[in-house]
Amino acid sequence: MIVKVLFIVLGLLILSDAYSQKSAPVDPMDQGSWIIGVGVGPATPIFGNGYGFGPGFKIFFENGTWQLGPGVLSLGGDVGFSIFSYHFGDGYHESWVNYMFGVRGAYHYGWKVPGLDTYAGLPLGIGFSAHTYDNYVGYKGYSPVYPYLGFFVGASYFFNDHIGLNGELGYNVTYANIGVIFKLY
Repeated sequence: MIVKVLFIVLGLLILSDAYSQKSAPVDPMDQGSWIIGVGVGPATPIFGNGYGFGPGFKIFFENGTWQLGPGVLSLGGDVGFSIFSYHFGDGYHESWVNYMFGVRGAYHYGWKVPGLDTYAGLPLGIGFSAHTYDNYVGYKGYSPVYPYLGFFVGASYFFNDHIGLNGELGYNVTYANIGVIFKLY
């Protein structure tokens, strides 16, 4: 449902801005730029036994902080959420709900292609997990706190000065995600 809403909103924004005749910026992320993105994809089992499949959702923001050679170093933050659930064959169920909060830094390079922004970076923060397990009477699970570490590579394509599509691969909230990205400044 969330993915459908994201694509509908993105489609309406693209159509409404298509008539403005603005072209995409040559390097969307430059020093002083602020971006915010929303993505969804298959979640990483940050905490859990690795069984099952779950969706992951994240929101991130970045500021183009320093010009570094031909690219820009950005600093920002991200918030993520994932759900895992698995039904074992002998009648019991196990699930995890993970929350991640962190800072992130990335190096952005646009290749001088209008609208294209490629980047790689690292998140660092803290995660919380809520685990439930219904195999043993009286056992309800546990709620660990853990370090949130990872890496990511990504690319964004901006259709105009403010709106684009974004995709990331790596190991953080998701293995891969796709979403929308907005340049605020």
